[in-house]
Amino acid sequence: MTYPWTGKSLDCVAFDMDGTLLNSGDFGARAIQLAFEGMINSGDLPGMDVPPSEEAIRAQIGKPPYIFYAELLPEPLKHKAMDLHREASANEKTFLKDGSGKLFEGVREVLAGLKERGLKLLLVSNCSQDYLDAVVETFALDELLDFRAAAGRSREVSKPGELQRGLDETGAKTGIMVGDRIHDNEAANACGLWFIGCTYGYGPHTELANADVLIDDIRELSSLITQPAKAGDEQV
Repeated sequence: MTYPWTGKSLDCVAFDMDGTLLNSGDFGARAIQLAFEGMINSGDLPGMDVPPSEEAIRAQIGKPPYIFYAELLPEPLKHKAMDLHREASANEKTFLKDGSGKLFEGVREVLAGLKERGLKLLLVSNCSQDYLDAVVETFALDELLDFRAAAGRSREVSKPGELQRGLDETGAKTGIMVGDRIHDNEAANACGLWFIGCTYGYGPHTELANADVLIDDIRELSSLITQPAKAGDEQV
């Protein structure tokens, strides 16, 4: 089988984090529910009696924090979004330390295999900087990554902008973005990368309608991306 990049030399593979490399649905949803419960019990979220459902929380995964939490709050409480984020982030880091978070099966092997082929590996997430750093540290991903960025660290940055920064800093020109949400597809398009959509992640499949290829398991990447990077080959 051939793919859009068949016959071209790839410089890099860029990855989203939650729902692509990290199986954060269960511990992430619980961390956020605990943050809501704490603020509800302390009277900081007047009018709310119960936290959002796990389903509602999972639907937000992949969005920047200031959007993620605001959309889980009623209009009069949207100004509490970043307070919730700070509480939830502390809970997430606690869960990561106690082993609640897991990479999807095969992630390390796939990353190591791509790295061995000479490809630059980029990690670009809409999450906050402290959460990204905690995940990278917990799973010792630094040894596999050539670039990492948290687009959720500020309203002044974006996922496409951070992805482009990663390409510039690593010198990569031709590559693939792998992710599970429309934000990943948009970033890939903005930076001239092909997009592989992860059906096992947290986004609805409608968000992946324009993906070049869909995968049901991260381990499929090993057969989809077979050629090593070689200087001087045809670019996109």
